This record gives sequence, C-alpha cells and structure tokens, in this order.
Amino acid sequence: HTPPRSAATTPSSDMSRARHSSRDIEFDLPGALDDMAGLASKAAIGHGARDVEVFGNGRQGRPAERQSCDVQPPPAASKKDTVVIISTNNPGRLMLFAALNPKLGEVIDWKTPADYGGFGGDEFAKVSPQKLCPVALTAGGLRLFESDVILSYVADKYAPLLENDCRGPTVEARALSALLVRVHDMYISGTNCSQPQFFSNQAVFYKAAMPGPERAARLKDLLKQLDLVESLLLPAGPYCVGDAISFADVVLYPTVAMMQDQAAASLVGSVTEGRPKLAAWLAHCNADPRFRGVADKIKAFVDTFLGKAVAGITAKGCG
Repeated sequence: HTPPRSAATTPSSDMSRARHSSRDIEFDLPGALDDMAGLASKAAIGHGARDVEVFGNGRQGRPAERQSCDVQPPPAASKKDTVVIISTNNPGRLMLFAALNPKLGEVIDWKTPADYGGFGGDEFAKVSPQKLCPVALTAGGLRLFESDVILSYVADKYAPLLENDCRGPTVEARALSALLVRVHDMYISGTNCSQPQFFSNQAVFYKAAMPGPERAARLKDLLKQLDLVESLLLPAGPYCVGDAISFADVVLYPTVAMMQDQAAASLVGSVTEGRPKLAAWLAHCNADPRFRGVADKIKAFVDTFLGKAVAGITAKGCG
C-alpha cells in the first residue's frame, strides 16, 4: 500500500441511516441537524456515505405528512459529480476513500445539507428522496443514495485517478471483503426502515428513544456481530483481508473507531477487548493519519451532538 499521507481536503459531513446496506445513523437531535451539518462542513476533510445510524434520520418529531412518499425530481445536472454528506460513520467510508485518494477532491464537489437549505427544507428533498445523507448527484443526471452505492460509483468512475482502489488483490480477498462489508451494513450499522423509531444495532449507545428491552437485545447482537468480524479478519493482517487496504477497511474503520473512541462513556464499552485481531487492526489503521483524520472528525461530531445522550444511556443501562 502507499505510504501514509495527510488527509485530503474533501468532504466533511456524513450521517445517515442504513437500509439493507449501510445507512444507519439515526439522529436523536432533530433540531441540531442543520447546525451540525454546517459545523461538519467547516471542520471537515472528507465527505461520506449515507448509512449511519449513529445519528439519525433527521425526521423525528416532524409531521407525519413529511414522511410520505412524495419523491421530488432531482435538480438539474451539473458539470461535476456532487456528493452530499455529514461526518458520521457510514458516510465516513466516503470520507476515508477520499482521504486515500486525494485526486477525488479535484473532480467531485463535496457538500452538506446546509448547502440545500438544511434537512427539513424542500430544496434538500429534491436532492435526497429519503431526506438522508449521503446522496450523490451525478454529472449525467442520476441521483444516487446509500453509501455503498455511492462508493461503488465513485470507485468505478474515477478508477484511473485512484491511488488505492481498495478492491482487493485476489478473488478470495474481494469475497472476504464483501462479506465483512455486508455484516457491517446489515447487522451493525443498518436500519432497513426510514421511518422514525426504527433503530440499528450500533444505535444502542446513543439513541435515547430506544426501548430498554430492545436495547438489551440489540446490544447482545452487536457484540455477537463484532465477534463475527473478529473471526473473519485474517490473522496476518495488517488490514482486514491481508496486506492491502480493501473496502472492508474503508467501511469498518469509521464505525469501529467511532465506537472505540466512545468506549469510556459508552454502554458498549471497548469493542477491541477480547478481540485481539480487531485490536491489532484498529491500532494499525489509527497510526495512519489518513484513517485517523477521518475518525477525529467523526469523534468531534459525536462528542458535540451526542455526548449527553451517550452518557445518559450508559447511566440508565438497558432498564
């Protein structure tokens, strides 16, 4: 792999929830969504995907009629691709991919919901049919959503510009990487419903509205999925599927780093304790400023907007 380089200045916000692939960050702070997007855009380097449940769908507390299927036509296509994100773990895959491939900053316009009037506005509804991030507006007029779809599009279209294509060097490596991505997107960060009060497993430590019995069950399953990830990582490392960065690293790192950064305050605790391969992998990635730069942006976002929720949930437990 190429030697570490400083993170590229590109996207900056990321938050979204996960569908069947990668979109699960449900927000508990609907009133803060637009402010956080603006903050993320000022502080940010990368832009992200759209499957993060850590922060939320941005729709809680909004009138039911706003949740209808009134899909708006996309805005007119521009000469460059546009990716709209906020700094959270699922959009974090786009942030990290951009940091690993600095030339993407020259060919993609990275924006936040604040550039479209905020999450609740009609202008943003024209950009994102689910009213979530990330979303991409292609130069050809397509409107894409779901972080994994956007990542695949960017990696395919801009292949000649990439320093790290993250595809994996062998058939076996690519298959294992795809499996790890699927485990993450479906069983850790994913929420396959865009309506309020539906949660992902990762939301156990920051989603205050989650009922106690559901929190207990999801916490148990989250720990099970982390054990499964541990079992799938190749022992030799240093990355998930060998000595080259793969999509598995790009997808897993923002989420694992986010949870580990909150370990002291979180109901989940340390995600690397008792998982030596995961611990070694995380330490290796954290030593690379391209990786750690993305994690620091996500941590700042979580600390600022979810810190009180995380502490309150930990104090209360699953009762």
